[in-house]
Amino acid sequence: MIPDELQQETIKIVYSKLFPHIKKTPLIKSWPLINDIFDTNLFFKMEFLQHAGTFKARGAINNVLNLDEEKKQKGITAVSAGNHAIAASYASNKFGLKNKIFMYNSANQFRVNKCKELKANLYFTDPHSAFKDVLKASSEEGYSFIHPFDGAFTMQGTATLGFEICNQMQNIDNIIISVGGGGLIGGIGSFVKQKFPKCKIIGVEPEGAKGLTDSLKTNKPIEQVLINSIADSLSAPLHMPYSFSICQNVIDQMITVTDNEMIEAMLFMYDKCKLMLEPACVAGVAALQRYFKGKLKNQDTLIILCGSNIDIKSWNDLVFN
Repeated sequence: MIPDELQQETIKIVYSKLFPHIKKTPLIKSWPLINDIFDTNLFFKMEFLQHAGTFKARGAINNVLNLDEEKKQKGITAVSAGNHAIAASYASNKFGLKNKIFMYNSANQFRVNKCKELKANLYFTDPHSAFKDVLKASSEEGYSFIHPFDGAFTMQGTATLGFEICNQMQNIDNIIISVGGGGLIGGIGSFVKQKFPKCKIIGVEPEGAKGLTDSLKTNKPIEQVLINSIADSLSAPLHMPYSFSICQNVIDQMITVTDNEMIEAMLFMYDKCKLMLEPACVAGVAALQRYFKGKLKNQDTLIILCGSNIDIKSWNDLVFN
């Protein structure tokens, strides 16, 4: 069951308020060569062209738009390996808010620099203590916590991506979505399932960060995920009850891909599409290659290219080392 705050009419209202502050990103139909390779009618949602280079700008901005003036005065806080930190920094800079942004000690320097360019006040922390740190900043210092994947306002933001998609395509048989905490697939899936009930929602996780896959198997959100993957944007250290409950209702299938398969997909997207994308962004391409090649013939299949904040050196190090 889709909760009231994610119903179609509600998301249409959310989108009308959010639209002045985000980009309506392109949805393109792939060319015959790639369709022939994967044997499906392939489409790409180019969300990596969003402000801050990631879909997470939608949720971050929607959270800010729902703060009252007193809370805006106190500022926002957020935590992530990179993309959400950049999105929260972008939202804070755009609306002139105080901020306290936590990033993992392992965060890529390129992403750290992007946050600094957006005037973020950065604090570095360990992934498994990060949420305690950010909640302390919220409870003791008054910052409003912008969750990277959980909560109604965050998931309304990702649901607006589903709204855009449904206005850009007349039919969708399959959507393949990279999964970290579950906020993206839950938001998109909640809207798309209302418009196209027969559409198959497929989630993709790294084998070294398969927290949602395991959570769905045990029927409860895992509170501590073992992580060992190059896809840091998909390496959520835990899962949350609200987003997990929505994922339970909308996901049709979860699959995993290896680091090497994501690297191969990075090289494929550069070779065929001239796009230099991070591992998390191409997880859907890796999944299509591994699991579905030849199985989705004559079907309309959409891959969400969810975001990409990677520098040339990091990309080269991953692909050619």
